[in-house]
Amino acid sequence: MASLFEAYITNLGKYNEGELVGETLEFPTSPQEVQTLLKHIGVDGIRYEEFFITSFDGDVLGLYDYLGEYENLDELNHLACLLSELDQGELEKFEAVLHTGAHTSSVADIINLTQNLDCFEFYPDIENEEDLGRYWAEDCKRQIR
Repeated sequence: MASLFEAYITNLGKYNEGELVGETLEFPTSPQEVQTLLKHIGVDGIRYEEFFITSFDGDVLGLYDYLGEYENLDELNHLACLLSELDQGELEKFEAVLHTGAHTSSVADIINLTQNLDCFEFYPDIENEEDLGRYWAEDCKRQIR
């Protein structure tokens, strides 16, 4: 499965001690890959228990505006799995809905958006109000006939 986005995962304890220790995790991923990464950066659950996300990168436009440094890796992985199932048109629709900023206060909200794209209309060729007015006028003419 191709990577949709990636996050740089950093050991919080070592960061607080002045040392930057982290690695990039590509999503979607497997639980084994997550555990391997955490082990590599020293998050062992004993001395170092916490991590944070330093940065995100990828091809999903606008997604990173709504993701924070303490996101749940399992939720991020679930989101990536759902996004990987979308075709190109659905992904464009998702990006447009995401751009509105509605229902984007958490990863759970964004996951919900991916599962409810049918609740939104998306017209990729409409770029301004004039185009929208023209579209609605033509649509009304077709319905009257």
